[in-house]
Amino acid sequence: MRSSEFGWMEKVDHVGIAVRDPQAADRFLREALGAVKVMEMPWDGFAFATYVLGGASMLELIWSNDSDNFVSRFLDRHGEGVHHITIKVRDLREAVEHLGSLGIECFAVDDSNPAWKEAFIHPRDALGVLIQLAEYPEKQWFPQADEIERGV
Repeated sequence: MRSSEFGWMEKVDHVGIAVRDPQAADRFLREALGAVKVMEMPWDGFAFATYVLGGASMLELIWSNDSDNFVSRFLDRHGEGVHHITIKVRDLREAVEHLGSLGIECFAVDDSNPAWKEAFIHPRDALGVLIQLAEYPEKQWFPQADEIERGV
């Protein structure tokens, strides 16, 4: 059952995993888990690769060669592992307003790019996990989204 209060919520989009060696992580995901790599790209000082696992579940590897980058700092403090969980939302502004009404302030809110709007919930407010909220046109990022949903 879904409350209309949460109409802005779509799904858990992916789990982001910080890694030191993206090639070794890629081999593990593909060979051990049967994941399919659907994209890889550099982004603002780091890189990421997205994998589909099973029907529509996604994992994202993130890494950086820049020692001052947030990914490198995370790896230095925590080692490899879960960095964030991304929740896909229909309306980022509505999600941020809802959370604000509960006293949960999002940070790094950026809705300047219609192809990728995002905000973050600090781990201290989210069960110890960094949560990324993302609003984006799925078919623009993943033209194969329909096939992924159907498990094709």
